[in-house]
Amino acid sequence: MKIYAIVLCVLLIALVSLGACQPVQNSKWDPDSANPFDFDGNMVRPEAVIDGYDNDELWQSPNKVTVEYADTVVSIVRKSNAIYLFFKVRDNTPFRYVGSGAAEEVTHSDSVEFYFDAKLSRTAAPSAGDYQINLGRDSRTRICAGAGWIKWMAMYMFEVREGSVMDNEEEYYYVEAMLPLAQMGIGANDAIGMAFGQVDRSVDINNDLPGYFTWRGLTFEGVFADPQKPNTYVVLTADGNKLLTYQQYLDTLQTK
Repeated sequence: MKIYAIVLCVLLIALVSLGACQPVQNSKWDPDSANPFDFDGNMVRPEAVIDGYDNDELWQSPNKVTVEYADTVVSIVRKSNAIYLFFKVRDNTPFRYVGSGAAEEVTHSDSVEFYFDAKLSRTAAPSAGDYQINLGRDSRTRICAGAGWIKWMAMYMFEVREGSVMDNEEEYYYVEAMLPLAQMGIGANDAIGMAFGQVDRSVDINNDLPGYFTWRGLTFEGVFADPQKPNTYVVLTADGNKLLTYQQYLDTLQTK
Protein backbone atom coordinates (compact mmCIF):
# COMPACT_ATOMS: atom_id res chain seq x y z
CA MET A 1 0.00 0.00 0.00
CA LYS A 2 1.44 3.35 -1.00
CA ILE A 3 1.75 6.01 1.64
CA TYR A 4 2.57 9.58 0.54
CA ALA A 5 2.55 12.44 2.93
CA ILE A 6 3.40 16.06 3.53
CA VAL A 7 3.88 16.49 7.24
CA LEU A 8 2.51 19.74 8.63
CA CYS A 9 2.82 18.95 12.30
CA VAL A 10 4.56 16.58 14.63
CA LEU A 11 2.53 13.43 14.44
CA LEU A 12 0.73 12.61 11.23
CA ILE A 13 -1.31 9.59 12.27
CA ALA A 14 -3.10 8.86 15.51
CA LEU A 15 -0.80 10.93 17.72
CA VAL A 16 -2.16 13.91 19.61
CA SER A 17 0.53 15.05 22.01
CA LEU A 18 4.28 14.97 22.29
CA GLY A 19 4.74 14.57 26.00
CA ALA A 20 7.47 17.04 26.89
CA CYS A 21 7.34 18.77 23.51
CA GLN A 22 5.68 22.19 23.58
CA PRO A 23 4.60 24.33 20.60
CA VAL A 24 7.11 26.59 18.90
CA GLN A 25 6.91 28.50 15.64
CA ASN A 26 9.31 28.64 12.75
CA SER A 27 10.68 32.18 12.62
CA LYS A 28 9.27 32.51 9.10
CA TRP A 29 5.97 30.82 9.88
CA ASP A 30 2.98 33.14 9.54
CA PRO A 31 -0.21 31.62 11.03
CA ASP A 32 -2.33 34.41 9.53
CA SER A 33 -1.19 33.70 6.00
CA ALA A 34 -3.49 31.85 3.59
CA ASN A 35 -0.66 29.32 3.40
CA PRO A 36 1.61 29.79 6.43
CA PHE A 37 4.25 27.48 4.97
CA ASP A 38 4.63 29.54 1.79
CA PHE A 39 7.93 31.36 2.22
CA ASP A 40 10.95 31.50 -0.08
CA GLY A 41 12.66 28.13 -0.34
CA ASN A 42 10.18 26.31 1.86
CA MET A 43 8.25 24.67 -0.97
CA VAL A 44 10.57 22.76 -3.26
CA ARG A 45 9.70 20.63 -6.26
CA PRO A 46 11.28 17.21 -5.59
CA GLU A 47 14.08 16.10 -7.89
CA ALA A 48 12.97 12.50 -7.40
CA VAL A 49 9.64 10.74 -7.03
CA ILE A 50 9.31 10.24 -3.27
CA ASP A 51 7.93 6.70 -3.43
CA GLY A 52 10.24 4.53 -1.32
CA TYR A 53 12.27 3.37 -4.32
CA ASP A 54 15.83 4.48 -5.07
CA ASN A 55 15.68 3.99 -8.84
CA ASP A 56 15.46 7.69 -9.71
CA GLU A 57 18.35 9.49 -11.38
CA LEU A 58 18.92 11.42 -8.15
CA TRP A 59 20.02 8.24 -6.36
CA GLN A 60 22.57 7.48 -9.08
CA SER A 61 24.36 10.76 -8.35
CA PRO A 62 28.15 10.55 -7.96
CA ASN A 63 27.71 12.86 -4.97
CA LYS A 64 25.60 10.33 -3.09
CA VAL A 65 26.94 9.48 0.37
CA THR A 66 26.17 6.06 1.86
CA VAL A 67 26.80 5.06 5.46
CA GLU A 68 25.83 2.00 7.50
CA TYR A 69 24.76 1.80 11.14
CA ALA A 70 22.79 -0.76 13.16
CA ASP A 71 20.78 -2.72 10.54
CA THR A 72 20.38 0.34 8.33
CA VAL A 73 22.03 1.66 5.21
CA VAL A 74 21.25 5.33 4.62
CA SER A 75 22.03 7.23 1.42
CA ILE A 76 22.20 11.02 1.40
CA VAL A 77 22.05 13.39 -1.55
CA ARG A 78 22.25 17.08 -0.89
CA LYS A 79 21.06 19.53 -3.51
CA SER A 80 21.13 23.33 -3.45
CA ASN A 81 17.65 23.63 -1.93
CA ALA A 82 16.87 20.27 -0.30
CA ILE A 83 18.37 17.22 1.34
CA TYR A 84 17.27 13.71 0.36
CA LEU A 85 17.63 10.58 2.49
CA PHE A 86 16.97 6.94 1.65
CA PHE A 87 16.97 4.31 4.39
CA LYS A 88 17.16 0.57 3.77
CA VAL A 89 16.39 -1.17 7.07
CA ARG A 90 16.67 -4.87 7.77
CA ASP A 91 14.03 -5.80 10.35
CA ASN A 92 11.95 -8.97 10.22
CA THR A 93 9.89 -8.07 13.31
CA PRO A 94 7.44 -5.41 12.08
CA PHE A 95 6.06 -4.44 15.47
CA ARG A 96 4.66 -1.21 16.81
CA TYR A 97 3.70 0.15 20.21
CA VAL A 98 0.28 1.75 20.72
CA GLY A 99 -0.14 3.72 23.92
CA SER A 100 -1.67 6.99 25.03
CA GLY A 101 -0.79 8.92 21.91
CA ALA A 102 2.52 10.31 23.19
CA ALA A 103 5.70 10.52 21.15
CA GLU A 104 6.96 7.22 22.57
CA GLU A 105 4.57 5.47 20.21
CA VAL A 106 7.02 6.40 17.46
CA THR A 107 10.32 6.25 19.31
CA HIS A 108 9.53 2.85 20.85
CA SER A 109 8.28 1.29 17.60
CA ASP A 110 10.17 0.31 14.45
CA SER A 111 11.50 3.60 13.12
CA VAL A 112 14.47 5.54 11.80
CA GLU A 113 15.78 8.81 13.19
CA PHE A 114 17.93 11.60 11.85
CA TYR A 115 19.21 14.76 13.46
CA PHE A 116 20.55 18.03 12.06
CA ASP A 117 22.85 20.63 13.59
CA ALA A 118 21.86 23.23 11.02
CA LYS A 119 24.42 25.86 11.98
CA LEU A 120 27.17 23.42 12.95
CA SER A 121 27.22 25.12 16.34
CA ARG A 122 28.28 21.82 18.00
CA THR A 123 26.77 22.57 21.39
CA ALA A 124 26.96 20.04 24.23
CA ALA A 125 23.15 19.67 24.28
CA PRO A 126 20.41 20.34 21.73
CA SER A 127 19.86 24.06 21.19
CA ALA A 128 18.51 26.49 18.60
CA GLY A 129 19.29 25.20 15.12
CA ASP A 130 19.14 21.51 16.08
CA TYR A 131 16.41 19.28 14.63
CA GLN A 132 15.17 15.75 15.33
CA ILE A 133 13.00 13.75 12.93
CA ASN A 134 11.61 10.28 13.65
CA LEU A 135 9.90 8.37 10.84
CA GLY A 136 8.02 5.25 11.85
CA ARG A 137 7.67 2.08 9.84
CA ASP A 138 3.91 2.60 10.12
CA SER A 139 4.29 6.23 8.90
CA ARG A 140 3.76 7.86 12.28
CA THR A 141 6.22 10.70 12.78
CA ARG A 142 7.74 12.94 15.42
CA ILE A 143 9.63 16.15 14.71
CA CYS A 144 11.23 18.40 17.30
CA ALA A 145 13.77 21.21 17.47
CA GLY A 146 15.95 23.21 19.84
CA ALA A 147 16.64 22.94 23.55
CA GLY A 148 14.65 20.12 25.11
CA TRP A 149 13.47 19.00 21.68
CA ILE A 150 10.32 21.13 21.55
CA LYS A 151 7.71 20.71 18.83
CA TRP A 152 8.67 22.03 15.41
CA MET A 153 6.30 23.04 12.61
CA ALA A 154 7.56 21.68 9.29
CA MET A 155 6.62 20.53 5.84
CA TYR A 156 8.44 17.68 4.16
CA MET A 157 7.78 14.64 2.02
CA PHE A 158 8.41 11.03 2.89
CA GLU A 159 7.37 7.54 1.86
CA VAL A 160 7.61 4.21 3.69
CA ARG A 161 7.64 0.98 1.70
CA GLU A 162 7.68 -2.62 2.86
CA GLY A 163 9.95 -5.01 1.01
CA SER A 164 8.20 -7.60 -1.12
CA VAL A 165 8.43 -11.38 -0.96
CA MET A 166 8.62 -11.46 -4.75
CA ASP A 167 11.85 -9.46 -4.68
CA ASN A 168 13.27 -11.38 -1.68
CA GLU A 169 13.04 -8.20 0.38
CA GLU A 170 10.53 -9.33 2.99
CA GLU A 171 13.03 -8.69 5.81
CA TYR A 172 13.43 -5.04 4.83
CA TYR A 173 11.55 -1.79 4.84
CA TYR A 174 12.51 1.44 3.09
CA VAL A 175 12.07 5.10 3.94
CA GLU A 176 12.64 7.93 1.47
CA ALA A 177 12.46 11.56 2.59
CA MET A 178 13.04 15.06 1.27
CA LEU A 179 13.46 18.17 3.44
CA PRO A 180 13.79 21.71 2.05
CA LEU A 181 16.93 23.28 3.49
CA ALA A 182 15.15 26.61 4.02
CA GLN A 183 13.00 24.98 6.71
CA MET A 184 16.09 24.68 8.88
CA GLY A 185 17.72 27.92 7.80
CA ILE A 186 20.48 26.05 5.96
CA GLY A 187 22.16 27.82 3.06
CA ALA A 188 23.47 26.14 -0.06
CA ASN A 189 27.07 26.60 1.13
CA ASP A 190 26.59 25.60 4.77
CA ALA A 191 28.13 22.47 6.25
CA ILE A 192 25.78 20.77 8.74
CA GLY A 193 26.07 18.24 11.54
CA MET A 194 24.15 14.96 11.38
CA ALA A 195 23.36 11.91 13.53
CA PHE A 196 21.20 8.85 12.95
CA GLY A 197 19.29 6.24 14.92
CA GLN A 198 17.27 3.07 14.41
CA VAL A 199 14.65 1.61 16.72
CA ASP A 200 13.84 -2.09 16.44
CA ARG A 201 10.82 -3.33 18.36
CA SER A 202 11.49 -7.05 18.65
CA VAL A 203 8.63 -8.23 20.92
CA ASP A 204 5.04 -8.29 19.70
CA ILE A 205 3.56 -7.33 23.07
CA ASN A 206 1.95 -3.93 23.49
CA ASN A 207 3.91 -2.96 26.59
CA ASP A 208 6.23 0.00 26.90
CA LEU A 209 9.16 -1.79 28.51
CA PRO A 210 12.78 -1.04 27.53
CA GLY A 211 13.53 -4.70 26.84
CA TYR A 212 10.90 -4.78 24.10
CA PHE A 213 12.78 -2.43 21.81
CA THR A 214 16.39 -1.46 21.12
CA TRP A 215 17.92 1.81 19.91
CA ARG A 216 21.20 1.95 18.00
CA GLY A 217 22.99 4.86 16.42
CA LEU A 218 25.83 5.76 14.12
CA THR A 219 29.51 5.29 14.90
CA PHE A 220 31.51 6.92 12.12
CA GLU A 221 35.29 6.56 11.82
CA GLY A 222 35.36 5.42 15.45
CA VAL A 223 33.34 8.39 16.70
CA PHE A 224 29.83 7.82 18.14
CA ALA A 225 27.42 10.50 16.91
CA ASP A 226 25.27 10.90 20.02
CA PRO A 227 21.93 12.49 19.01
CA GLN A 228 21.73 14.23 22.41
CA LYS A 229 25.18 15.81 21.96
CA PRO A 230 25.43 17.84 18.75
CA ASN A 231 29.15 18.35 19.40
CA THR A 232 29.62 14.67 18.43
CA TYR A 233 27.71 14.81 15.12
CA VAL A 234 29.38 13.95 11.85
CA VAL A 235 29.61 16.71 9.24
CA LEU A 236 27.87 16.74 5.87
CA THR A 237 29.72 19.18 3.63
CA ALA A 238 28.15 21.40 1.03
CA ASP A 239 31.20 20.96 -1.21
CA GLY A 240 30.95 17.54 -2.83
CA ASN A 241 28.39 16.20 -0.35
CA LYS A 242 30.96 14.41 1.82
CA LEU A 243 30.41 12.90 5.26
CA LEU A 244 33.33 13.62 7.60
CA THR A 245 34.25 13.59 11.24
CA TYR A 246 34.52 17.09 12.66
CA GLN A 247 38.29 16.84 12.76
CA GLN A 248 38.38 15.76 9.13
CA TYR A 249 36.16 18.72 8.29
CA LEU A 250 38.52 21.11 10.08
CA ASP A 251 41.43 19.63 8.19
CA THR A 252 39.71 20.35 4.87
CA LEU A 253 39.27 23.99 5.87
CA GLN A 254 42.98 24.34 6.56
CA THR A 255 43.87 23.05 3.11
CA LYS A 256 41.68 25.57 1.28
